[in-house]
Amino acid sequence: MSFLVLLMVGLIVTFTPWRKGFPLDVFGGWVAGVSHKTAARPAWQALVMLVLPLVAAGVLLWLVDGIAYGVFVLLTHTLLLLLCVGRQDPLGSLALQFEQAWQRGDREAASLVAQRDLDIHANGPSELVAAVRTRLVWEVCAGYLVPAFWYLLLGPLGAMAYRLLQQMQTQLEHPLRPLAVSITHALEWLPARLMALSMALVGHFERTIAALAGMMLRWEVSAASLTGLCAEAALAPEATKLDRQAVMQPVHRLLQRSMLVWAVVIAFLSVLA
Repeated sequence: MSFLVLLMVGLIVTFTPWRKGFPLDVFGGWVAGVSHKTAARPAWQALVMLVLPLVAAGVLLWLVDGIAYGVFVLLTHTLLLLLCVGRQDPLGSLALQFEQAWQRGDREAASLVAQRDLDIHANGPSELVAAVRTRLVWEVCAGYLVPAFWYLLLGPLGAMAYRLLQQMQTQLEHPLRPLAVSITHALEWLPARLMALSMALVGHFERTIAALAGMMLRWEVSAASLTGLCAEAALAPEATKLDRQAVMQPVHRLLQRSMLVWAVVIAFLSVLA
């Protein structure tokens, strides 16, 4: 059933207006509310409130189990995973205005768009494009692949836990944030390396493996840095030239092929299970 759920979520995200997941950011709103109400309270109280959606989802899954030959379980899993999908649309609108400005040859406008939409500040064109590519790669990893990974291992509750902790990282002044950062880093460690391997398979294999080798077992390397560096290594040398008009298309194709590798592996594992 896991592959069917992932397939349904993928089709919804790709072919419907819900490219940024469910229209209502349920978990983002919940985390913001928890942060506001527990800012002056001990971290353990905030943690208890943070995991309440997991309890509610667990009860819901228990209630629908076995009803209508599993149809309601399938729909519930699909809805819960859709709630965990990233909300940035990295393969669509996220860097669209940046690329449009770049295609016009307006580097200053492209830089301003990157600052406004992506909070990216760069010292030159090369650094700017690399930073935007790194951001796209990371949004695919954190928004799609990490939730899918933990869904496969732990079901919808695993994906939900990651999404809640990821959102708690954005609450800069909250006492629970350091714990959320540490756990989120642990949850991203293995999926990020699997994503790097998938990019190696569909990109420049030797360069990607060489880049990954130096970071593979280093715990302190962030998942965002690792996936960004491996993506740059996986791109063909001609794809990284700044005189290209569509500078984001090569990384889009790389990410799409990488996600296809994940889909094939998951389908194969589903057949064996």
